[in-house]
Amino acid sequence: MGEKKEFRLKFYQIALMYMSTLMGAGFSSGKEMWQFFGVFGLEGLKGIAVASAFLFTFGYFSVANAKMTESSEFGKLVCPIDHPKVTVVIGGIMSVFLWMAYLSMVSAGGALLEEQFGLYHAFGSVIYMVLAVWTAINGFEVVSKRLQKVTPILVAGTLIISIYLLIRDGSKIGGVVDAEKSPLAQNWISSSLAFVTYNLTAAVPILGNCQRHSDWKQAKLGAFTGAAALTVVILLLFLTTQTNPDVAQSVSLPMLGFARALSPNLGFVYAFVLMIAIFGAATVCLYGVTTVLPKKNRNRYVYAVALAGYGLSLFGFNNLVAILYPIGGYFSMIFFVMMAVNFFRLKRQEKK
Repeated sequence: MGEKKEFRLKFYQIALMYMSTLMGAGFSSGKEMWQFFGVFGLEGLKGIAVASAFLFTFGYFSVANAKMTESSEFGKLVCPIDHPKVTVVIGGIMSVFLWMAYLSMVSAGGALLEEQFGLYHAFGSVIYMVLAVWTAINGFEVVSKRLQKVTPILVAGTLIISIYLLIRDGSKIGGVVDAEKSPLAQNWISSSLAFVTYNLTAAVPILGNCQRHSDWKQAKLGAFTGAAALTVVILLLFLTTQTNPDVAQSVSLPMLGFARALSPNLGFVYAFVLMIAIFGAATVCLYGVTTVLPKKNRNRYVYAVALAGYGLSLFGFNNLVAILYPIGGYFSMIFFVMMAVNFFRLKRQEKK
């Protein structure tokens, strides 16, 4: 029997992995783009510029810190204090925010299956919980291979619908937007920071693992390519919400609402795209949580964490996006400041 070939990733595969960490239900449906950028009208473009800078910078920090520490552990990538107990605590706290993202995806999955097929919300959420657990417990290689298969479909579907709507209704962009803002994100600066830090939390362990399964050049290029592609998708989704602010404000999944207004069949196709998005994001977030769980009897801990998230997911997706996301984003800012400090600390050590 020959030895198993080492699992290695190319830059475009890393870029797809990076994209999959952000493109969940809130992202791909346009709800996050509306909640964090669209409600401010064209001023939201300033927020997108800030978010893009963060995507490039911290995507790079994630792979660079993984290279310098030779680790993909949450705490070691983020914490500038080189102490085992401190890094474990920091990694555990960050995993709580990943768990919050996981439960919001499970909630979104249940809501979408109920809306599309009439399945009871709680039952639909169970389906997504099972799919996420089934993939996450098999390790990074299985997670990455499945995400590489579904992410291109997700990206293509999102781009096609967005571009079509912009060609048809782009002339409507630029009107006055009078929309209800999240109580925790009242201006475009705080809103953009909350958006990007919350969403980037899931990318840190994924990009760290990508660096561990690639060479430095491929990992760095993959992080930059993924950040550039994400910026394009964010911009297109933002502009699409501006073509009809009333729909973007009133429905849970704006892009699905736009697609259905064009054609019921197109709405069904985009619903399928969102189902893929939810699966990918739920899996990534749950996998990130598994990386900080005890190795002994790990699967039991995974099941417990997944079930607890399922229970909280029943509070509703809209409430989670408006309240839970900004809270998670603000707390995550602290960790990304720490991550930046850790990057420069590691750089100094590397030079010595």
